[in-house]
This record gives sequence, structure tokens and C-alpha cells, in this order.
Amino acid sequence: SVHSDWNFKNKLLLVEAEMHNTQKDFDKAASCYEASIRAAQEHKFIHEEAIAIELAGIFFLERGLHQISKSFFGHSIECYEKWGASAVVKRIKVRIRDEFGTDYVQPGSGDDSILSGDSSEEHSSKKR
Repeated sequence: SVHSDWNFKNKLLLVEAEMHNTQKDFDKAASCYEASIRAAQEHKFIHEEAIAIELAGIFFLERGLHQISKSFFGHSIECYEKWGASAVVKRIKVRIRDEFGTDYVQPGSGDDSILSGDSSEEHSSKKR
């Protein structure tokens, strides 16, 4: 396992994020979601990156952090499109419309990173 931890690190971090979320340890959960996403990106697991980003979007939506959530959902759409999961893309676009009252708009250039630190400012006060 020491020689292949790159193969499961993002999955373990995602499970830990979900566990911390259910235990209402929201700061730790947010940190684990972001670490899972980074690990999936680092090792080019686009499908697992998409899943982690979508779950992070749900997490932030549940915390009432709508703008961050919408950014995560948008990024998950991009990953799912790269992966070829068009049915999932459609489902998330419907969720964005239902949750936010707007259609999904492709982000402009310069907004490439959803993990840029913007989320850390807001999710430090998430114990709701």
C-alpha cells in the first residue's frame, strides 16, 4: 500500500470528508473535500475529481454558501463533460437551475481554480 497510495488517497480523503460532514465537523470536512479534489487532480482521475467536486458543492450548499456551491457544481460539470458523462452533466445543470433559479453559465477565463482560498474564508464559520 505504501507504493500505491497515490491510487487511493483521493478516495480515502473523500470518505473522510463525508464522515466529518456527518459528524458535523464542518471545517475538517471542507479541508478533506478540498484535499480529495487536489489529489484526484494531481493524479488525473477526472471522474473521481468530478465526484469529489460535486459532493463538495452539495456540502457547501447545505452550509448556505451558495456562490461557492455554484462554483463547485460548475467545475464538476466541466469534469463530467471531459469524462463524457453527459447524463450526469444534465442532472447537475437541472440542480443548478432548481437550487439557484438560473441556468448554468460556462465560467469565464481567469476563474480556473475553485480551491483558490475563497472558500476557506467562508467555510470557517460553518458549524450551523
